[in-house]
Amino acid sequence: MILALKIASIVAALIVLLRLKVDLSLTIFLLSLYTVIVFRVNLTTAWFAAAQEMVSAGTLQLFIITTMVLYIESVQKSRHMFDKLISSLNSMMKDTRVVAMVSPAIIGFLPMLGGALISAPLVDVSTKNLNLKAEFKTFMNYWFRHIWEYVWPVYASLVLFQTLSGIPLKTIILYQAPFSILNVVAGVIVTLLYFKKHHIKREVPKVIHSFYWTVRNFLEGVWPLLLIIVLFFFLSVPLHITLPLTAAVLTITARVKIKEMFRMFFSRSSGRIVLLVAAVMVFQRMIEISNAFTTLSHIGMSLGVVVAVIFLVSFSMGFLTGVNTAFIAIAYPILLPLIKNLPAAHFLPLSLYVFVIGFAGILVSPLHLCLVLTNEYFKSNLYKVYYYLLPPGIVLAVVSTVLALVLKFS
Repeated sequence: MILALKIASIVAALIVLLRLKVDLSLTIFLLSLYTVIVFRVNLTTAWFAAAQEMVSAGTLQLFIITTMVLYIESVQKSRHMFDKLISSLNSMMKDTRVVAMVSPAIIGFLPMLGGALISAPLVDVSTKNLNLKAEFKTFMNYWFRHIWEYVWPVYASLVLFQTLSGIPLKTIILYQAPFSILNVVAGVIVTLLYFKKHHIKREVPKVIHSFYWTVRNFLEGVWPLLLIIVLFFFLSVPLHITLPLTAAVLTITARVKIKEMFRMFFSRSSGRIVLLVAAVMVFQRMIEISNAFTTLSHIGMSLGVVVAVIFLVSFSMGFLTGVNTAFIAIAYPILLPLIKNLPAAHFLPLSLYVFVIGFAGILVSPLHLCLVLTNEYFKSNLYKVYYYLLPPGIVLAVVSTVLALVLKFS
C-alpha cells in the first residue's frame, strides 16, 4: 500500500508539473530529486550515480547520436536540400495528393521537436487546389510525419529504449516494423475515404521537370538518409559512428564553414534536447538505485493483468507528456520488474508493447508539440482533428494489445 502511494505521488507530481507548464527537462530532473527523497536514497549515492550515468558508454553514445542528428538536419535545411526533394517528388509522382502524404513521411526521417511544422507548408502547397478541410490537412501532416518512429534508429526514443531494455536495436526494428506498416495503411485508408467522400480528384503539378533533373534533385535531397541506411543496416556500422561519418561527409560536400558549424552545434534548440536526454538518463538511474519497484517482482500477476498495467502506465505517460523520450524514461523502469516476473518468453513482446502503446498515447496527446504546431499552422479545430486521428489510433492500440497477449519469443 505504501509503495502504491509513493508511485502515485510520483505520477501526481508529474501531472502537476506538466499542468504548470514547467520545462520538460526541469520536470524530469525534479522527478529524479523527488524519487530520491520519497525512497530515502542517500544523497551522496544519488549524486555519484548520476555522475556515473552521465559518463557511461551508453549515455555518451546517446549524446553523440542526438547532436549529430540535429546537426545533419540543420545543414540540410540551410542548403535547401528539402526544397529539392519536394520538387523532385512532384515531378516523380504527378499527383499532389500522393505528394501531400509522402512529403511529411520523408521529413519524418529527421527527428526534431516540432518537426511537423517543417512539412506543414509542403502539405499546404501540395493541396492548395484540392479544397481540403484544415482539420484534415492537420491530420495528414501529423500522422504521416510519425510513421517511422518504430524503426528509424536516429530517433532518440528508439535508442533510449534500446539502452534501457538491452534488446539489440536491429531486433527492435525488425519486430516493430509491422507497426510502421500498420500506421501507413491506417493513414492511407483514412485519407482515401476522405478523398472519396469529398470527391477529391487527382491533380497533376503544373511544372514537370525532366527525368535527369528529377533524379538529380531527389538524390541531392535524400543522400544523407541513404548513407545512414547503407552504413547502419547493410554494413552494420554502429549508429554513434554512422552519424558522425555522415555529418563529416555532409560538412565537406556542403562546404560548411567552421563558424557556421559552431553555430549549428551549439544552438539553443540543440542544447535543450541534449539537456532533455541527460534528464531522462538521470531519472532512469534514480529509479534503478532507489529500488523503488523491485518489490513488484515479488507480486504475482497474470499476463492479462501485467498487460493492463503496462497499458495504463505507458499509454498515460505518453498521453500526459507528448514526448517519446519522457514516456520511455518514466514508464519502462517502472514496468520492467513486472515484465521480468513473467516467463522469459514474454520479455521481448511486452517490452515492445511498452514502446508501442506509449507511442499510441503520444499520437493522440494534445500536448504533442507536432500536433499543437500543425493545428496552429492550419488554424484548425483540434477537437475536429480527432475525428480523423482517433480511428487509426484505436486500431494501433487494439492490435498491439492483442499481440502482447498472444505472442511469445523464446
